[in-house]
Amino acid sequence: MKELAEYLKNLRGDLSIRQVAEKTGISNAYLSQLESKKRKKPHPDVLQKLADFYDVPILELFEKAGYLKEGELRETQEQKIDKAFAHVISDPAFQYGTRLKGKYDFDAKRFIIEMYEKLTKKKLLE
Repeated sequence: MKELAEYLKNLRGDLSIRQVAEKTGISNAYLSQLESKKRKKPHPDVLQKLADFYDVPILELFEKAGYLKEGELRETQEQKIDKAFAHVISDPAFQYGTRLKGKYDFDAKRFIIEMYEKLTKKKLLE
């Protein structure tokens, strides 16, 4: 919680707690409790409002509030597929004989990745 309190103070910068309260709809008393470490694990809805207001990733606030272990920022399955698909289409050995054009949906990308894994014996997805 110490980390969240300091992080929120730094994000607030020169703004007053009242200004943040007005813009987020979170009471200034609650915000003050968060910044003074008197409030334990704020509700995810509160963290979402703060993330939106400060324009920071919600997962950062979840991590600092103790919902996620440090360094455990989780990728969604779609993000994992997109990253693996980018790896597949950038592999020079795979590009010969195959021309991937257009947009592919989640299932098509997953299929292409699975075929790549079978052909190369490289594991891209868990």
